[in-house]
Amino acid sequence: MTEEEFLELVQKHQDQVYRHTLYLLKNIDDAKDMTQETFMKAWQHRSKLRQDTVRYWLLKCARNLCFNKIKRRKFQVHLSDEEDGNSLEILLQEHSHQPNPSPEENTINQETKQLVHQAISELPPDIRSIVVMRELEEMSYKEIAMVVKQSENTIKSTVFRARKKLREILNRIMEI
Repeated sequence: MTEEEFLELVQKHQDQVYRHTLYLLKNIDDAKDMTQETFMKAWQHRSKLRQDTVRYWLLKCARNLCFNKIKRRKFQVHLSDEEDGNSLEILLQEHSHQPNPSPEENTINQETKQLVHQAISELPPDIRSIVVMRELEEMSYKEIAMVVKQSENTIKSTVFRARKKLREILNRIMEI
């Protein structure tokens, strides 16, 4: 793979890899770092990458790097109790299907999205990753199975259980 081909690959996939890492890590800076590290690894393995599977390879690599980061976090001492509350705001862009929604509809849509993203962030990282790929990236079960190296039936089952868990979380959040 030439440098030019690699730059095209980065251009084509960097947004999806970044969104995926942001959902997993819930921190903008960490997501940027893991996205960059993913593409550094891709550069190192560029001779082995195939055009038909590069997307899956990138998501698998990003996913593994994020899980390693999450594991390392558990052993780090946190110097501040302050949480980065803006990490998911980047993902909450308005994509209304109505041509001119009212301000009230915009507010309701925004609040609903925030609740859903909050619920997704409460899922365990491995399940969150699959939900993000399926529901937000709109990947097929087969594509997800290739990324996480599990059977399609396992992915379907995981998505089913995750949706059920999300309903429970949303019900709990909305009761508050």
